Amino acid sequence: MRAHTVTMMIAMGLLTACVPTRQDYDAYVTLLQGSARARSEAVKDCAKGFDANGRRGAGLVTNVSDKDAPRVACERFVAAVVSGRITYDDVVDVKQRRFTPKIIKVFQGR
Repeated sequence: MRAHTVTMMIAMGLLTACVPTRQDYDAYVTLLQGSARARSEAVKDCAKGFDANGRRGAGLVTNVSDKDAPRVACERFVAAVVSGRITYDDVVDVKQRRFTPKIIKVFQGR
């Protein structure tokens, strides 16, 4: 039970406005790499965090409908985290709303 609680705290830190520590990020990446269920839950939790403006912006960047944009953006982001294409520093940039060309390319699926 304790491992589940720690896992959820790490996930919530990454998916909310909080900037995770590098150690939390590394633990979260390890969790995502080893668990398809954790990846699925991360995408679902991430997609819930989009408001109307966020959906519209994500739709523009992902080039999909506003309705599907949160899921697509989150799937692409989680896949990039798992593959190592997105680094801890990139996550910090996203949390601070600094979208670099690298991050935009990830959301565009390139």
